[in-house]
Amino acid sequence: MRYNPLGGVMEMAGSDSTVKLALIVMYVIGIICLGITFFLLNKINGKFFTKFSIGLIAVILVMGVILVNLFNLS
Repeated sequence: MRYNPLGGVMEMAGSDSTVKLALIVMYVIGIICLGITFFLLNKINGKFFTKFSIGLIAVILVMGVILVNLFNLS
């Protein structure tokens, strides 16, 4: 077994792409949950926007900013 001094750097690059993929998957799941929430709120209450849905929108927007910054930095 040979020692590779760049092994740590290569491993870090691999984990960076894994983190990006995880963030994208979380963002897509959040968008899907937001759509389901709007659909259910419309069926139950007859209105889209409640405190819960506005909170979800805020979380989705923050995650979008994080994703944009992540891809712009790399």
